[in-house]
Amino acid sequence: MTIQPSGQPDNDKLPIRWAIIFTVSTAVGIGTGLAGGLIAGVGLGFVCAGFLHAILPS
Repeated sequence: MTIQPSGQPDNDKLPIRWAIIFTVSTAVGIGTGLAGGLIAGVGLGFVCAGFLHAILPS
């Protein structure tokens, strides 16, 4: 935790953008992994995360 110049603690919350990326890519990876195997699931999860990272506004 960091302290802001005002002396108040900074809330280090996960931004909604990253929560969406983690949630969707994990769901896609697990679904693909169940159907096509671990390597395919992890690979597609990474591809999905990269795609969402590129298109979601910061």
